[in-house]
Amino acid sequence: MSGEREDILLQVNHVRYKKNNGQLYLSQSRVGWMMDDSDTFAVSVQYSDIRTQKISPEGKPKVQLQIVLHDMTTHTFHFCTPESRDKQVAERNQTKERLAQLMDKRKRLPPDDLVEKKRMLDENEQLCQLYRDLVATEIISGDEFWKEIAVQYKNSMGPNQEMGISGAFLADIKPQTDGSNGKVQYNITPEIMSAVFKTYPAVKKKHSEYVPHRMSEAEFWTRFFQSHYYSVHTNSGSENVFSECAKYDDKEWNRDVLSARNDPMCDLTDIYEDKPMSIENDIRIAGAKAGSNIMHATMIKRFNQQSVGILKAHTYTEKEKVLDELAAQNPDSLPNGDAEPVVEVQKSKKARLEEKISYNDLEGPSKVESASLTINQTHRYLTGPTEYTSMQSLEPQQVTLLQHHLATEVSCWTPNLTDTQDPDAAYLQLQRFSDVCRRGRTSAGSRSGDELPRKLHKELTLVYSSAGELLRHFWACFPPRTPQLQEKLHKMHQTLGRYHDRTIRPFRDMAVNDYNCNVNILDHLLGMINIANTKYENWKARNCR
Repeated sequence: MSGEREDILLQVNHVRYKKNNGQLYLSQSRVGWMMDDSDTFAVSVQYSDIRTQKISPEGKPKVQLQIVLHDMTTHTFHFCTPESRDKQVAERNQTKERLAQLMDKRKRLPPDDLVEKKRMLDENEQLCQLYRDLVATEIISGDEFWKEIAVQYKNSMGPNQEMGISGAFLADIKPQTDGSNGKVQYNITPEIMSAVFKTYPAVKKKHSEYVPHRMSEAEFWTRFFQSHYYSVHTNSGSENVFSECAKYDDKEWNRDVLSARNDPMCDLTDIYEDKPMSIENDIRIAGAKAGSNIMHATMIKRFNQQSVGILKAHTYTEKEKVLDELAAQNPDSLPNGDAEPVVEVQKSKKARLEEKISYNDLEGPSKVESASLTINQTHRYLTGPTEYTSMQSLEPQQVTLLQHHLATEVSCWTPNLTDTQDPDAAYLQLQRFSDVCRRGRTSAGSRSGDELPRKLHKELTLVYSSAGELLRHFWACFPPRTPQLQEKLHKMHQTLGRYHDRTIRPFRDMAVNDYNCNVNILDHLLGMINIANTKYENWKARNCR
C-alpha cells in the first residue's frame, strides 16, 4: 500500500470519502482508501498514527466511521452499499472491530514526546526559530536537532503541568446501543484510560497483568464496566478480576478517613455512626443521614472514593506513586508493614480556611520601608515651573500692512528661466554624487545595528543565533578523542557548510540588494566560520598522515 506489497486483510467496497466512491482497505500496517478507477491510495494511514476511532450515532442517516490521528487530523468514511442499511451497519462494525484489533497489535503509548517537543517550541521563541532555520531547511535532521541542539533548552525549562482529571470522567462515557441486536458499546479514549489509571492504581496494575496475556483490551474494559467501579449490579466474572482492587481501595479508604478525621473542612465520617464502611465488614449506616438503604450508603462511599482518588492523583509525589503500585500488587500488606497513619493536631476551622484562601505565589510584594518626606509649604511643591514665553503681539494695522506687502511681492515676481546651470557642470555633479554613493556601500565602515531597519535587525539576530549554536556544538567536539566525537565533528562541519550556503549567503545578498547595506555586514560571522573550517582542515590533515 505504500510502494511495498502488503497483504490485504479486509476490503470493503462502496465506501465514500469526501463524496467520492471507492474502496476501503485494511492491511497489516495501515488503513487505506482508493478511489474507483484509480491505482493509487488517496488515504494511507499507519495504525500507530491513529489516536482513536468513532462511529456515527444510530439515528444519523449516514453510516460513518471516523478515525482521529494524534495530530487531531480526521478522516471520515461513509459506508453506502446499495443492498440495505443493515448491510451498511454490518460492514461498518466489521471494519471497526478489525481496525481495533490491528490497532491493539501495533498500539503505542500516547506521543508524550511529541507533546513535550511542541510545548518546548511554543514556550521558547529562540528554539522555535532554530528549528525553522535548521530542520525546516533540511540542514540537519529532526532527530539530530532534538538530540544535540534542544538538550540545553529542555534542561532550562520547568516541568510540564499535567492535565487535570474531570470528576465526571466515568459518567461522560456515553454507551451506544446497536439497534439490530441491542448490543451496548463503549468508546473509550486514551485520555479516559489515563484518568482511570491515575485515579485507581490497582486497576492499572491489573491491566498490566491481564492485557494482552490473559485477555484482550476490549474484554478487560468490558469487565471493568461490569464491575463495582461502574455498575451497581456486578457479575462474577468481573469481580474475579477486580476483587483484589476492591480490597486495596478499601484499605486506602480507611487510611484516608483516619487521616482526615481531624480536618474540619473534610469530614468523611459524617454519614457513618462509629467507623468507616467496608465491603468486607458489616455496613453500619446512620439512618437519618445515609438512609435505611445499604445501596445508598455504598454509592455515597464510592463517590467519595473517586473524588479522593482524583485529588490524590494530582498531589502524589513520585515516591508515593511507587509505594501505591507496590501496595496494589499485594493488597493484604503494605511495604515495610502497615504503619499507623500519623494523626495531625486538629486545626481550627478558621486556620483551615486561611490555608485554603492563601497562596504564596499570589501574594503581593512585601512593603519596603522608605524615608518619609516632610513638606512645610505644600503649594510650592505641587506647583511646577511655568514655561517662559516671550511673544510680541502685533497690532491689527500692522498685520494688514504685512499682508498687502506680501501680495505685492508675489504679483511682481517674474521667473528667470534662462539663468540656469551649465549642462556639463550638472552632469559632473551627478557623476560625483553617484561615486560618493557607490563608495558608501563598499566603504570599510559598516552601519551599526541601531541604524538597520527593525525587520532586518531581527533577522540578523536570528542568523547569528543559529550560527552561534552550530559553532558551539562544533567546538564542543574538540578534542575528538572518541569515534563518536569524530563522527559528530564531521557532521557539524557539513552542517556549517550547508548553513552558509542556504542561510548566510542569501541573507547577505538580500541585505545588500534590498536594504542597501554594507557588503561586510556578516564579516564577523563569516570570520568565525572560517576559523572553524581552518581548525577542521588542520585536524583532518594531521589525522591523514
